[in-house]
Amino acid sequence: MKYFKKTGIAILLFLILIFGSTGCDTTSYISTGVHYSNPSWAPPYSPGVRYYYMPDIEVYYDLSDQEFIYLNNGQWIFSYSLPPIYSWYDLYNGFVIALNFNVYQPWMHHQFYASHYPRYYYRNVYRNDEIATIRGFNENARKPFYWKPGDRDKINDFKKNDRIERKPEDIRQPQQNQYNGRELGRPVKVKPNMREDKKENNRIKRPQ
Repeated sequence: MKYFKKTGIAILLFLILIFGSTGCDTTSYISTGVHYSNPSWAPPYSPGVRYYYMPDIEVYYDLSDQEFIYLNNGQWIFSYSLPPIYSWYDLYNGFVIALNFNVYQPWMHHQFYASHYPRYYYRNVYRNDEIATIRGFNENARKPFYWKPGDRDKINDFKKNDRIERKPEDIRQPQQNQYNGRELGRPVKVKPNMREDKKENNRIKRPQ
């Protein structure tokens, strides 16, 4: 009896070790318990996501620091709010992409995101009847976020009369199905140099 009990415990520990060390990359952030606060304008939160990308204005959002990151005169600017140039953009209804769990500072690799998700690319990827129900795209699940019943009504009630409508001159024509040789809407493959170098960060933070 004792032999079977010891054998069972050994097998259980072995299985825990195997499954704990062979997890997929897309769940690495979840396993560490990372969960960021989601802003009121964002789509439903996917645990582990740190960055959003808004292709229509080519702006990133860091949930960790609660900051927007946008390009201005060749420099990346960090701000708690969007600049006046994007005052026409409706955060509550804009198309949002939840980036891969493993990417770090995606704006440093902006060429990939601008190529995979050009402005208004979804107009060519999804049918007209689908666009009305899609809120954005989740790179980790590789599928769109969808509006839930009643979500738009709640948002409109929340915003009341503050809703900002797009001006006609701000509406751009959709791109083609290919952009710089890349198929639109495909998740960006996170290469090793796009991940966070934790060893390097620890070395920098260590007192001299």
